[in-house]
Amino acid sequence: MAGGSFRSALKDRRYLWILVPAFAWGGNLAGFILPFSPPFLPLGSLGCVLGSVAIAVLAITRQRKDIVSLCTPIFAFLIFITPLETPPGLLMQVLYAATLTALVIRLEKRFP
Repeated sequence: MAGGSFRSALKDRRYLWILVPAFAWGGNLAGFILPFSPPFLPLGSLGCVLGSVAIAVLAITRQRKDIVSLCTPIFAFLIFITPLETPPGLLMQVLYAATLTALVIRLEKRFP
């Protein structure tokens, strides 16, 4: 019955939107403060990827689907996970976290 409680938690999603900025900004803050990071992905990038997945999960549970929010994990994968010549730095992570915050506010206002 654990799946039923998860579904009921998703149906009562008044405050689940807070997870998106918490993941994105929390990952950036942790990556800035902590001297270590996982070997596969820096903490700031990991926070942005988790925030992107969280906003996609929120968008998929809506009656009206938001294609922009549903595509954010694709962009996070292209920006933070695929190997690039120059890896994304702190500025890219902060800009992406700000964009995720704006997107989740848009999702809450336009797609209730």
